[in-house]
Amino acid sequence: MNNRVVLDLLIERGTLSRGDVRDLTGLSKPTASQLLTRLEESGLVLPSGYGETGPGGRAPQLYAINPGAGHAAAVDVRPESISARIADISGVVVAEFEITQLPDPRGPENVAQVLAGACGIAGIAVDELDAIVVAVPGSYDVAEDLLRYAEHLPGWQQPGIGEELRRHLGKAAVSLENDVNLVALAEHRASDVAGESFFLLWLDEGIGGALMMDGSLFRGSRGAAGEAAFLLPPGSRLDGEHRSKGAFEGLVGSDALREFAADAGHPVGSTADAIAALLADAGAAETIQEIAQRYAFGLASVIALVDPSRLILAGEVARIGGSRLGDAVAAHLDRLVISAPPLGLAAVADAPILEGAMLLSLDLARESVFTT
Repeated sequence: MNNRVVLDLLIERGTLSRGDVRDLTGLSKPTASQLLTRLEESGLVLPSGYGETGPGGRAPQLYAINPGAGHAAAVDVRPESISARIADISGVVVAEFEITQLPDPRGPENVAQVLAGACGIAGIAVDELDAIVVAVPGSYDVAEDLLRYAEHLPGWQQPGIGEELRRHLGKAAVSLENDVNLVALAEHRASDVAGESFFLLWLDEGIGGALMMDGSLFRGSRGAAGEAAFLLPPGSRLDGEHRSKGAFEGLVGSDALREFAADAGHPVGSTADAIAALLADAGAAETIQEIAQRYAFGLASVIALVDPSRLILAGEVARIGGSRLGDAVAAHLDRLVISAPPLGLAAVADAPILEGAMLLSLDLARESVFTT
């Protein structure tokens, strides 16, 4: 237990002296010294220079986590690309690699390929990874070992998908996780507020959501909690197509936003281009308000059910929309609900899916390495 406490302190603070360990843990001087010696002998800790000279005229030896003691990997699986990131056990990113033209057949075997490329850059073997978190645009049902809501992801629909993935990835602890859940995890770490509850609405090529309850991700009984595309706000249709793709997706998803842009005279190929064109068009102000109201309709249902302490808009559409879109959504919410929680934009803008996946992967890797 003392070992793990000190290792976690080293992760948090970077370096510690024997005196620091004694002061932070309450351990006696001999025990703190023995503990650091034991961790150094185990290969988990390395000497890391000297601190400032103290009253006795001697500079204390500093210690740091041995970055090579373990490695964690994060993988982001998209319909047309797969990207990977590897970090050493201290959290420093040592490699990134991406495949933008996926070979057939598509599926878990392509994850092994992108990880092999990333590991080659990092100078390690895939078998040396201690944890791998794979982010997928769908909901992973752990009990059934099945990925749901992922019809747009070729090669990932078969039962036993997690077991198949593990067969391709060697010895590491492998976890499948919904991509938007991982964005919420990154936001939670960025806020550094213990025990908070919030709902994150993902606005990108697709619509998604994630629910943080009392500081923990709420995944639901089958991993499908937060699938905001399937909300049924006013104006949505429930026919065969919208039942499979989501009624809220039909109202505010990629097709809807591109249709709005085309009607305003801006035929574009992506959701991001659609919202950018509408925002730049002074004559499309009413359209922006209509889109914001539709987002607010969906969020109003979430508020009624879970009463989150705050709402977050994330994804490329939210980033491009910025405060103008966010303020419009908040204004419509104030008219729809009695007491709307604060609404803000995501704090993590750079590859938030990979960021969240890496945070979870490092947690799993450290649990494995530090408790061995």
